[in-house]
Amino acid sequence: MKRNQLSVRILLLCSLFGFGLSNAQNYEQVIKDYIHSEKTFQKVNPELKTFTVVNVDPSKSLNGDVVGIQQTINGIPIFGSSANVLIREGKVLNLADTFIKMYPSRVKGNQNAGKDALVTEAVQKIKGYPTTRNSEGKEEPLKTQLIYFAKDGELILGYRFDVKEKETGNMWNVIISTDDGGILYTEKLTLSCSFHDGAYKHHDEMSHSTANIHPVPGPVQINSGIGKLTNNLVLVPDNASYNVLPFPVEAPTFGSRALLNNPWDTTASPEGWHFDGTSSYTNTRGNNVYAYTDENNTNTPQFSPDGGSVRAFDFPMDISLPAHNYKSASVTNLFYVNNKVHDVFYKLGFAETARNFQANNFGKGGAQGDAVLAEAWDGGGYNNANFYSPADGSPPTMQMYLWEPDNMQNLFYNSPSVYTSRTFRSRTAIFGPKLETIPPVTANLALTTPVDGCTAINEDLAGKIALIQRGGVCGFPAKVKNAQLKGAVGVVIYNAPASVGFGVMGGSDSSITIPSVLIENPEGSFIAGEIAGGAVINSTLKYDKLNYVYKDGSLDNGIVIHEYGHGISNRLTGTGSSCLSGTTSNEQMGEGWSDFFALMLTNRPGDNASVPRGVGTFATEQPINGVGIRPAKYSPDFAVNNYTYGRTNGMKITGSFLGITVVQPHVHSIGFVWATMLWDLHWKYAEKYGYNSDVMADPNSGSARVLQLVVDALKLQQCNPNFKQGRDAILAADLARTGGQDKCMIWKVFAKRGLGVNAAPGGLNGLILGTGQDLDDQVEDFTIPAECNTLAVNEASSSTKGISIYPNPVKTEFTIKTPSGMNLSGITTVSIYDFAGKLIATERINLNKQTTIHVNNLLNGTYIVKITGAAIDYSQKIIVSK
Repeated sequence: MKRNQLSVRILLLCSLFGFGLSNAQNYEQVIKDYIHSEKTFQKVNPELKTFTVVNVDPSKSLNGDVVGIQQTINGIPIFGSSANVLIREGKVLNLADTFIKMYPSRVKGNQNAGKDALVTEAVQKIKGYPTTRNSEGKEEPLKTQLIYFAKDGELILGYRFDVKEKETGNMWNVIISTDDGGILYTEKLTLSCSFHDGAYKHHDEMSHSTANIHPVPGPVQINSGIGKLTNNLVLVPDNASYNVLPFPVEAPTFGSRALLNNPWDTTASPEGWHFDGTSSYTNTRGNNVYAYTDENNTNTPQFSPDGGSVRAFDFPMDISLPAHNYKSASVTNLFYVNNKVHDVFYKLGFAETARNFQANNFGKGGAQGDAVLAEAWDGGGYNNANFYSPADGSPPTMQMYLWEPDNMQNLFYNSPSVYTSRTFRSRTAIFGPKLETIPPVTANLALTTPVDGCTAINEDLAGKIALIQRGGVCGFPAKVKNAQLKGAVGVVIYNAPASVGFGVMGGSDSSITIPSVLIENPEGSFIAGEIAGGAVINSTLKYDKLNYVYKDGSLDNGIVIHEYGHGISNRLTGTGSSCLSGTTSNEQMGEGWSDFFALMLTNRPGDNASVPRGVGTFATEQPINGVGIRPAKYSPDFAVNNYTYGRTNGMKITGSFLGITVVQPHVHSIGFVWATMLWDLHWKYAEKYGYNSDVMADPNSGSARVLQLVVDALKLQQCNPNFKQGRDAILAADLARTGGQDKCMIWKVFAKRGLGVNAAPGGLNGLILGTGQDLDDQVEDFTIPAECNTLAVNEASSSTKGISIYPNPVKTEFTIKTPSGMNLSGITTVSIYDFAGKLIATERINLNKQTTIHVNNLLNGTYIVKITGAAIDYSQKIIVSK
């Protein structure tokens, strides 16, 4: 590693710090002047116009500086009240804020000498850990921040802190009252890739064997801060090679691995991927990410492959084998993807001053010490992935899990030998002890009377595994409990012929102490028949982890990008933390940005708008053209994906927290709708400016332009934006970058999906206590601004007066009304266009004989109907709403 002299760095750091401080003061005055002159702030109490500058991000793409400000009162921050301001040449070009503008009825609370005790009590309530780990894995006390929290028209003084929940490993943002420690606010910071809790099978802590664990290699220490200088003071990274799934390959099912030499971008990673400004590493650790396994679910590094002194990360991988055969290849791929995403988005503006993830910022601004901790093979569960993104300067954690095979078997026959080779699928229960946490259970299988186990079972099942048929008038827990009461040590439930579905065994009963599994009807019926015929079948219930052929989430590049994307959208929005909260906003679009980023970085050469895309097909054992883990594939074609803004209504889940029933936004489904709009936008940009699967290859391609636009918009939007504000941020970014040359194209894309001029967000915000309310008040609209209507509707004239189309909105047909005495001779052409000006349908009719036009095949949306004939030239907008 060739390095600059330390003194050069110190001088650079000092000059940057001085420059930033001076500009922050200048920006503060510019923003104050703007706020005092802006209409929306003119009637605001002066005490609510106070703020502090918390971040300045020079943006080359926006040709200005994005200044983050935090609203304060009495010098204390108001939680969630902030603004992002775009300033160019001393003028405010754009301001998006969440400032409180109505003075609170009361400002209450005082600092408390017993703060530590209040925090400890709150941590105990949510069953959290009393300490936290830093980037080096060392335990530290929880850090608290004094803030004001707005509630019921009051501002309440509180302590804010992040705490990790023991049972689930989730990180929570918690605010408690300074007066009595009462919990004012909770927000889960760990963002999960699954639709919601329980969408997949396992989410519990596990203890696994520590056999074959390799020690994590330590750093190679640099003895001196002075190294050999290059002529232009540019640092030269150490060489390294990686056998990985290179972008745009999405997963092993999409393409092969390749050996890459020094694949970093020297602008984004000037010292390569294995040096953090202090230490040089030969394992999968560096300035941007530390990738390792966490099979024991301790959130500490367990295994990290070593590339040796030449840093050659070329390890064998055969995904047809159990995953432990290619652990080194898996972690290497996770390291590569994290670094690659870092480098790509660095070039798009997710740099140090934009709160990116780096151990060392090399004097370029922002807070450092926050390289991503990427945990492969996380022992906290299966079939999932998540990302926890704290404030700038605190390290985020990415957890990648193994995904259980669809043909996983938990029931094995021991004797007679004729049965031992039988293979079949099984599913485990979410109640009772988990097979992976207990020793194998071996016993003879036994039938029950009644066969469905829904009432008291007649047989003595002591020391046996009960075989019970699914169905009847009870659920899974009741069947298992009835068998337990008769002495069973385990239960196998098999589908009845009429059973629908073969998923997780749901339900709950905390008194169940024996394991249970579900198998399909053919196997269950066969074994039941054999036992009824006199066969004595000895079997074992177990979780055979070492022999399962899992799908490794660290090899699904799309999912890894998705998780890193949470960090990007969180750090760029608002104040950089707690500004994309499902607790606060019922239109949390974070999942949408993450899906969009994953799609954009895995676009294949030769793809086009007609190629639908799924997400997570590899991990879920689907073909590459499968739907994946979203409600539909991503496609601008309404025949494939007809989701519009209105479909976000009712997207909710019901759960509980601290024993309280809550309704909260179904963020994955809501985010899917947002990503659908962004995906449509990409293909419009590609149509206009050209497509390129490599967004870094040509910054002028439509693919690169739209990704840059979305990143810029993230910087401009306010804390906890809704769909409308997210749309407006994209329009503002286009205005700042190009003067609005793509304004109408952007409007038409969003209007097509119901986010038109008159679209309105709902009034319900975030987590709702109880189950009596629905998230169903979003209003969709398909209107575009008048200046963007390329097919303008005719003004009424003497030749068209009295002509109209009804009903409007239209369901399946509309009627053309004409005034009496109009000349209707000859053929009249009725043409229907979408709002992009594309001809959708045309019909030639005789208005004397036919006035009704059927539109059964039209999807919901806004259209222009143009009627032309001998005496008619008329256009009218219609809305199709079925």
